[in-house]
Amino acid sequence: LNGRFLLETKDPPNNLLKASYVGYEIKVKIVRLGKIQRINFRLKSEHVELKEVVVKAKRLRYRNKNNPAVDIIRKVIENKKNNRKEDLDFYEYDKYEKIEFDLNNITDKFKQRKYMKNFQMVFDYLDSSVVMQKNFLPIFLRETVSKVYYRKNPQSYKEFRRGHKMTGFDEYLDDQGISFLLDKMYQDIDIYNNNINILTTQFVSPISVLATITYKYYISDTVEIDGAEYTKLSFQPRNENALAFVGNLYVSRDSLYRVKQVRMTLSKQVNLNFVLGMIIEQEFDFFDNEAYMLTRDHVTFDFNLTKKGMGVFGKRTVSYKDYTFNQPKNDEFYGGVTKIIEEEGTKDRSEEFWEENRHEKLNDTEEGIYEMVDVVKELPAYKRTMNLLLFVMAGYKGFGPVDIGPVNTFYSFNDVEGFRMRFGGRTNLKFSKNYQIEAYGAYGFKDEQFKYSVVGTYFLTEKPLHALRFTRQKEINNPGEELQFVMEDNFLLSFKRGINDKMIYNNKWIAEYIRESRKAFSFGVGLKTQDQIPGGILSFSQNPSEIIFGIKEDEKITTTEVMLNFRYAPNEQYFQGKRFRVPLINKYPIFTLKYAQSFEGVLNSDFSFQKLTFGFFKRFYLSPFGYSDIEVEAAKIWGELPYPLLNIPRANQTFSYQLRSYNLMNFIEFVSDRYVSLNYAHYFNGYILNKIPLIKKLKWRSVVTFKGILGDVSDKNDPSTNPDQVPFPVNADGTQATFPLTRTPYIEVSAGVANILKFFRVDVVKRLTFLDRTEVATGVSLRLRFKVEF
Repeated sequence: LNGRFLLETKDPPNNLLKASYVGYEIKVKIVRLGKIQRINFRLKSEHVELKEVVVKAKRLRYRNKNNPAVDIIRKVIENKKNNRKEDLDFYEYDKYEKIEFDLNNITDKFKQRKYMKNFQMVFDYLDSSVVMQKNFLPIFLRETVSKVYYRKNPQSYKEFRRGHKMTGFDEYLDDQGISFLLDKMYQDIDIYNNNINILTTQFVSPISVLATITYKYYISDTVEIDGAEYTKLSFQPRNENALAFVGNLYVSRDSLYRVKQVRMTLSKQVNLNFVLGMIIEQEFDFFDNEAYMLTRDHVTFDFNLTKKGMGVFGKRTVSYKDYTFNQPKNDEFYGGVTKIIEEEGTKDRSEEFWEENRHEKLNDTEEGIYEMVDVVKELPAYKRTMNLLLFVMAGYKGFGPVDIGPVNTFYSFNDVEGFRMRFGGRTNLKFSKNYQIEAYGAYGFKDEQFKYSVVGTYFLTEKPLHALRFTRQKEINNPGEELQFVMEDNFLLSFKRGINDKMIYNNKWIAEYIRESRKAFSFGVGLKTQDQIPGGILSFSQNPSEIIFGIKEDEKITTTEVMLNFRYAPNEQYFQGKRFRVPLINKYPIFTLKYAQSFEGVLNSDFSFQKLTFGFFKRFYLSPFGYSDIEVEAAKIWGELPYPLLNIPRANQTFSYQLRSYNLMNFIEFVSDRYVSLNYAHYFNGYILNKIPLIKKLKWRSVVTFKGILGDVSDKNDPSTNPDQVPFPVNADGTQATFPLTRTPYIEVSAGVANILKFFRVDVVKRLTFLDRTEVATGVSLRLRFKVEF
């Protein structure tokens, strides 16, 4: 319709291409065989031209009523249960997957840049894409061969990976971590599901139960495929910014209304970052008179930070064959929660194995990737480039067996330490594959105290994690502060609202044993002995006569704890680095249970107590309305204790929005010996803002949150009822600074806009309770957060 066409053939083609249309002269052009080329036709009328006649009609509004295309799609939806493979009791099949990444838009100017002079040999592997109309340079390839088994009741999906081959960047990136990230990005696409996961975002399927209110449908054609007739249905989203597709479905013209093929892409206005284009193609065939099963799945993404310049093609091709139906295994075979299981030796398969098990041969470009990467890895320029990238991303600079960093912690400041200098680093794999040492030293110029930390880890195995860890630390912290994936002495987090003059010096030894299983269960056991010493204007004295600023060695509290930690996270995946990993959230729940026991008199411990903490986290996908994160936590302490040993809620006085902290609560503002908390956040993914004119062009995304915690302090731990207990802290002017939690909960809410300039989120935060306190934010406050997401 728009004058564009694409012709591909694997058979020897004719060298002539003819275009004809009723009422126009036929035109023939020569085709150069074996070459990618662009051919345009402009046809001339062969009839006498008439004077212009203009016929105008009123614009017709699209309606579902009396629309034959909508009638067909409703029949497809009605028959989904009978046509999808999950309706079968048992099935199994062979699966071959190939994922490739290519640099695209390679220009002559880029090739001639100074830093590319040592990489000229890679341009011998340059190729061109007809579909995306860009040249590209392959840089990464992963192949997997698997056997998949499915059971309907109770539902179980098991993928046994028999072969795994990938271009390696062993010195810099962990291959299993890359695989986890790829599995997360390229999840299997099932159009029979109501929602389709694309790049960690959910899209409405064109045959979802919500399809008729999400899409417009048109009958485009009737076509013949493999001797049978199919109706070609074209579809597009009603809202061009919606998380939905544009494309065609080929539906069988019988009473079964099966989907034979689907080809779809994204609208240009869709609210998805860094994706300039995407094509999804799927083909289905009928097997053994049982079911229509997927035989081929091809997805191509065009990634780029900007609309122009060099980007990346991400291509995934999956082939399915040798389906077998109703051949059940025993119950033990289907047991466990892990979906993807790698067999022994998957990464060590021979070339003969791959030649035998690939469903299709690699083309010349794909075969060249393995060869090119092996050559490039040995180039000094490549090593310098990778070291620079890792320094920018992780903040560490390698010097032989040691990495120095992170650089953003070298300088910071606070009200107690004043100007703080820190220097540290960690060992890397050149030092040892089984041992790692992380250490730093820091000095505060106001408190004139030297701090340090040394953490030694011995890895019995890394995947799954099985390790011994020893920690020796002398440090200062804000009570209750817990930041996510960042150091507390990060320079940017030194800027805080209010006064930050109550801190605790911790002098501790920790020994831990950590063990993870392949069945989503992990546990740890440890022993911790710790001295807590008040700093700033904080005091642990039962009768402080005056407020004194500084470290108070004579008010030390010593505890010795035995710690037990349990965690259950089914199907959890990580982006794995060489010595770090970042969890990737999915739809499965996460349960945690922590227990600590302290004994008075053991290793100079001053108190006996027991502490139990339970945590639950779950993400709920509610496409097209976005998704919700819910976290519930509850804890109880048994024992007569001073306030530093009670539960101190996670407070945040920085201007950064912290997901798990109370962003308008002051440090050590509340304490409790039992509590329950709820943290709820809903991310609309542009569902609301995409409908507002002009605003929708910005591709912003709205988010709302609710955070609440309630609890109490027993009489024996409350200084107001037990005069022998350590008084709660006060401010410099003598007003009370710390209070017990009560049955009236602390509550704060926020409304925010994310995806500002693709990287930033701004929240308007409002505290709803305990507004009569001094030095608390009673109005609305702005908080900023940085995040990279699709």
